[in-house]
Amino acid sequence: MGENGAGKSTLIKILSGVYTPTEGKILLDGKEIIFKGPRDALNLGISVIHQELSIAKDLSVTENIFLGEEKKRGLFLDNRQMQSQATELLKFMKVDQSIKATDIAGNLTAAQQQMVEIAKVLNKKAKVVIMDEPTSSLSEREINALFEQINILRRNNVAIVYITHRLKEIFQMCDRVTVLRDGCHVRTNMLTDVSEQELVSSMVGREIKDYFIHTQHNRGEEMLRVEGLTRNKEFYNISFTAHKGEILGIAGLVGAGRTEVMETIFGARMPDQGKIFVKGRQVRFSSPKDAIEHKIGMVTEDRRTTGLMLKAMVKDNKVLPSLVHHCKNLNFVDQKWIKEVSREYVAKLRVKTPSIDASVQNLSGGNQQKVVLGKWLIANSKILILDEPTRGIDVNAKTEFYSLMNDFVASGGCIVMVSSELPEVLGVADRILVMREGRISGELSREKASEQAIIQLASHTSDMG
Repeated sequence: MGENGAGKSTLIKILSGVYTPTEGKILLDGKEIIFKGPRDALNLGISVIHQELSIAKDLSVTENIFLGEEKKRGLFLDNRQMQSQATELLKFMKVDQSIKATDIAGNLTAAQQQMVEIAKVLNKKAKVVIMDEPTSSLSEREINALFEQINILRRNNVAIVYITHRLKEIFQMCDRVTVLRDGCHVRTNMLTDVSEQELVSSMVGREIKDYFIHTQHNRGEEMLRVEGLTRNKEFYNISFTAHKGEILGIAGLVGAGRTEVMETIFGARMPDQGKIFVKGRQVRFSSPKDAIEHKIGMVTEDRRTTGLMLKAMVKDNKVLPSLVHHCKNLNFVDQKWIKEVSREYVAKLRVKTPSIDASVQNLSGGNQQKVVLGKWLIANSKILILDEPTRGIDVNAKTEFYSLMNDFVASGGCIVMVSSELPEVLGVADRILVMREGRISGELSREKASEQAIIQLASHTSDMG
């Protein structure tokens, strides 16, 4: 267990041969092992079932089970033998009534695809199976079916490393628990010797750093309202308001649907139901261009993929959303304006760059993020959606970014900020909404918010009082 960023995914990659450790040893059956790559880990009996399933959707169940381990008769594949073995595996797992060896994997549900992943593990006779958030997309009934398969693996002497944010599942399925925090081992206990509250405290276990300096904001009129926003299979019945002079934090676990909600508000995804209001007037965005026209800007989660034109110059990135309003005769771009406004905002945001003509890909992560923010300020945005705004930037850059956020809000702007870093949400937000499994599970005022309270709302936990 551990918060987002605790080091769980990195550890999985080391144990499965994707990363090479810089220190330490891995022992299997008491013997030290060294991986040259993921194939070595698989050959030694270590399998990973990832949160994002590695199913080949155009292939049959049989072909998926034997992928990379195909049976041959001479020069040809022995399809009859593989299909027979796959059928026996599905019977052994007691899922042969719902999954056939001949089914195309892409036609199966997420839960059924997960059963195929487990069948692959059984077929490879794995000694250790690592499961990363295996229930994140499953219903309660499907989770129970998965637990039956886990128990089958246990009875066959397979060791299971089970990674989840859901405390309920840890106490239901596991024997021991290890907590990671900030890349370090915090504790390992038998689950009979530890409580939910102790685990939550161990996951949190730190004070909010001084660089989260919260400025007192004066909340004003409503700027953004969302009513019953739904996008099937992603999020459901999302309703909230965000106000002038306010930073609204959106917390939750990875996969809770936060980014999908923000992208829908920004017009990058289309909702199936619900309404969006800007300054009290209902709007319908068919693309981000419509949102930009209504003075909404979005700093996306992955700035290098969706926030910047990496090979373009700083000045071109800064003015991109505003170009349509700054063209001269015959639709030629106003180059003088581009240079003036780019230099102004490079200075105002203290962007460290050789010049406005430098390629943005050569800037540091923090300075790239300032360029992304600057383009929305130049576009005169009144509502800013910030999705993981300080991911991948250092502490000093974070401090400067928080200062810019506070300046924007103090000047009458409205910020909706998604962040997986709980200290960040607690340090800068005026109110916090928590999402879990595509729904809003609660709202916390700044006064009542704590890391424990957020984790409780974001996870399946009992009341800790």
